[in-house]
Amino acid sequence: MRRALPFVVAAVIAALGPACAGDTCTLLGCDDDTIITYPPGLVDGAYDLDVVGASTSYHARCLGPVPPGGTPNSPELSCDAEGFELMVGAATSDRTLRVTITDVDSETELAVDVEVAADAVDEFAPNGPDCAPVCIVRNGALMIR
Repeated sequence: MRRALPFVVAAVIAALGPACAGDTCTLLGCDDDTIITYPPGLVDGAYDLDVVGASTSYHARCLGPVPPGGTPNSPELSCDAEGFELMVGAATSDRTLRVTITDVDSETELAVDVEVAADAVDEFAPNGPDCAPVCIVRNGALMIR
């Protein structure tokens, strides 16, 4: 579904006409997005994920149910065995994140406060090149020594 978004936005832009004719811009919005991948085989079951950015942090239970009485995962973060994605929120504009991964069953820390560079790999301006907003897609890879 997320990969179809540019096609949907392009169809809307085409239907509305030129995005930035003169001083008028359309009002389409977009959000920054950050995708961080893990080394293959790093996680193979439920794990706790802590992500710390410059102005916000997230805690999530990935690949397993939230413990009774625990806080549900933020809708801004999704995670699986391959990594995690931040959609919307302040941390999507951070160039570095600090990541800790803890195996739920063994309580072993698989990654401890690892700094991950989130490099800008794409820009998206749904209202045209001279119109706001411009949203950034960032990618990074968690590296374990």
